[in-house]
Amino acid sequence: MLARLVTSSKRISNYLPNEKKESKEGTFLANLRNNNYADDTQAALDLYQAQPDDVRYKMLKHRLRKKLYNRLLFMEYPKLTAGSYTHKENECFQILHHVNILLSQHNYSIVLSLTSKILIVSEEYDLTNITIAALELRLRVYSEQGLLKQFNETEAFLTIKLNQKFYERKSVTLFQFIKTLFNKSIKARKAYLHNLPNDIDKLLRFWKAADTFDSFNSFYKVSILYYESIGEFSKIADLTVMSERLVNEGEVNIRRFDSNFNKFILVYAHLLARKLEDGLLYAEEYLKNFNERLLNWFAYMENYFLLAIHSRRYKLAHHLISKVYHNGAYARTSNAAKERWGLYSAYLKLYYTESIPVKPGTGFFDATFSPEYSKDKQGYNVAILILQFIIFLKKGDKELLLYKIESLKKYIDTHLKDAFSLRSKTFLKLLILTVTEDFNPEICKTNGEKLYQKLVQTSPPGDAYAEIEIIPYEHLWELIISILEKKIKA
Repeated sequence: MLARLVTSSKRISNYLPNEKKESKEGTFLANLRNNNYADDTQAALDLYQAQPDDVRYKMLKHRLRKKLYNRLLFMEYPKLTAGSYTHKENECFQILHHVNILLSQHNYSIVLSLTSKILIVSEEYDLTNITIAALELRLRVYSEQGLLKQFNETEAFLTIKLNQKFYERKSVTLFQFIKTLFNKSIKARKAYLHNLPNDIDKLLRFWKAADTFDSFNSFYKVSILYYESIGEFSKIADLTVMSERLVNEGEVNIRRFDSNFNKFILVYAHLLARKLEDGLLYAEEYLKNFNERLLNWFAYMENYFLLAIHSRRYKLAHHLISKVYHNGAYARTSNAAKERWGLYSAYLKLYYTESIPVKPGTGFFDATFSPEYSKDKQGYNVAILILQFIIFLKKGDKELLLYKIESLKKYIDTHLKDAFSLRSKTFLKLLILTVTEDFNPEICKTNGEKLYQKLVQTSPPGDAYAEIEIIPYEHLWELIISILEKKIKA
């Protein structure tokens, strides 16, 4: 019956674009795929020597669009996505499409067979909508066949799923509403921020009631948004550790959960929460989960490197940055990423003098470089200013440092007015004090103590506003005092 049904329909070629080059459809499709047309004007002129409103061009475009939509039904997924959540979900949607056609032809045995296959996948991947759709189709078959026992069993299961779906939908709707506000504007985000603790409590209740992945994911994502916004990175660290445990215990669907994203955020949160030792343990443990050939490996390594250097594990930091420069995929990283690694190298060189062996053409910056700050390096301007200051200090260039304090004062007045810049503002004032106290280490320590204590007591800001502290400012102040003491003795 299946063979008769398919062969009785229109020829399959009617549903697929004709890619023969001698046809108008084939020419149009080939040129679209090769980006040969910037707009409809170019396409219509090339194909018909006419304007875009020409009826022949409009009909050709309509036919091709229709066939391309039909072709989605036959689309094959790349090997990299095989077995993934989205691949399996789309596979189920395709089978549901087949089932609806077969049900209209009263082919109940195939419908039951295919919906059984769908249910195995949808339950494995926690796809609530698809499970509900498959159960509803099975109920239709059982009602047509008078199978009361099977109907009652399926209806009871469907009732459970519909109850789960009720709370899952409430979770997802609340998450999407919050995400909409966060994406709308910073003003809308700040205005709503005080509501989020209550919303997180709601999402936790919805998740417990639904016990589905989408309800958990809503709670998880909103929690991260909130804690990141208020700078509570310690709570993000706790959340990500809990999530790893729930996945390992089977409480959260392992096939749906983006474990690598969670591991990345876990390490990142430990860095910003200053849970350095635990962060290093996690960073080393999870490194094997990131493919060295992919660019997200380099992003992960940035957090791992910063954990090492913040922990004063300079030999480990040297080892990690050497791995980065020797990775063949480094050449494919963005220029901004290369500049960041250049800054990391230069800062590391302040503490760890062993050279980093680098292959030619990697874009490595020597630690003696003196980068300039500019608008295209937002987030790193303070780091560059500080590095310049320390390099000049080590050289003993007092005249240049006297000149530099004016630019530091101007930078503070112009760019560091907000509360989230307090740590950078405080540290730059310590640099200025170093010059105004004529580089005397004892006087600098005494007169700078109040500023230093203010620095120690000031927590890093929320991520959206965080300055880049490649090395903690407290460590750099110790280094500066050490440089001054050595110069006194010399």
